[in-house]
Amino acid sequence: MMYILYLITLFAFIASLIVAVYYFRKYNKIRNRFSGSTTMNGEQELMKPYNLLMQELEQKQQQLKQQNLQHHLLVKAIKLKLWKWDLKRKEIIWEGNPEKGEQGAVVVNADEHLSHILPEYRKRIYEAIDGLEKGCSKLIDEEFLYQNADNTLSWRNIYGAVYEYDEDGKPAILIGGTQIIDERKKLESDLRKAKDKAEEANRLKTAFLANMSHEIRTPLNAIVGFSSILADTEDIAEKKEFCNLINHNNALLLKIVDDILDISKIEAGYIDLHPTWFCLSDLIMESANEYRMKAAGRLDIRIHKPRQGYMAELDTKRVKQILNNFLSNALKHTQEGYIDITYGVTEQGIEIKVTDTGCGIPQDKLPGIFERFEKVDSFTQGVGLGLPICKSIAECMGGSIGLTSEVGVGTTVWVTLPCSTAPTPKLYKEKLIDNFYS
Repeated sequence: MMYILYLITLFAFIASLIVAVYYFRKYNKIRNRFSGSTTMNGEQELMKPYNLLMQELEQKQQQLKQQNLQHHLLVKAIKLKLWKWDLKRKEIIWEGNPEKGEQGAVVVNADEHLSHILPEYRKRIYEAIDGLEKGCSKLIDEEFLYQNADNTLSWRNIYGAVYEYDEDGKPAILIGGTQIIDERKKLESDLRKAKDKAEEANRLKTAFLANMSHEIRTPLNAIVGFSSILADTEDIAEKKEFCNLINHNNALLLKIVDDILDISKIEAGYIDLHPTWFCLSDLIMESANEYRMKAAGRLDIRIHKPRQGYMAELDTKRVKQILNNFLSNALKHTQEGYIDITYGVTEQGIEIKVTDTGCGIPQDKLPGIFERFEKVDSFTQGVGLGLPICKSIAECMGGSIGLTSEVGVGTTVWVTLPCSTAPTPKLYKEKLIDNFYS
């Protein structure tokens, strides 16, 4: 019996020893795994999530820094003044601009600030805030006129959104910005004017083309009609009268064609100029003589000469074209009285002025008098291209043109052209010129 107990005890001891050796070896393996270089790898494994978190945090910081810089540049580029509006305390907090020496925030009373906005626009801003409270909209985007401290008006655009709500769910704080948009409003106004002007020009051109057949057909019918009966009449006086009528309508038709060709050249940006020296008094005298004959004695054409005659270096054909157009308009609208031609030399060149005692031009017609296809009287012969062509020629030559008029008194039209001038010792055709002076 004792022997059996001894064997059992020995067996238990050996089993315990085996188990102890097994766990001892397992412990050594675990210890060796975390010892030496193996220990460093374990620490790196444990630190890996922390390192990834720090890298992600650094990336987010860089992104935030970039976004802040972009936001700053955007606000600066569009000249946006940022603010925070406390609806409960009725305060608007404006952010300062360090670049302009503005440090910190500026707090102003909301009601006092809004009082500078014109009433019709102020009402729209209150309606926009009411829309936020009712949930009808999420943003404020309104343009308004603001009265500055010096009583001038400036256009502004307000942008805003709800930043905080109160315990009742109503907007408590708005954030946004205000932008001065005077330049944009000016561009919009200029664009509208240009659009209206283009539409009006298109309308006038359409009307011009519609009336062109009449303007061309009238002298053409006269030419064809009188030419056909000229061969059938034996009376010398009638033949002479018919020839005069044909010549008159030939000149009228040629004038219409010339105007159309000139306006086409102007629209294409091409006006040919050939400056030469000429006697200014000779040119004035020739045109005055031509239109005095056309007046047929019903009115007087007078020339006011300068004390000294001058030569000028300009395109003679274009200068005479401008003068003849002035005289043609004066003759068409003057039934009695006189037409005065005044000319002289200025510091920059020459000036020519034509004054008549005609019917005059209404004040509301004066702003568009140099526009193409405009006619003061639709019953007067012509297509409304003469003065616009004169204006384009004068500007192409570096000069300027103008007109003043009063209904029932008359009209004065003038042109100044820069050029080289030189005194003329003796005027050409002096006797003929003196016959025109009064």
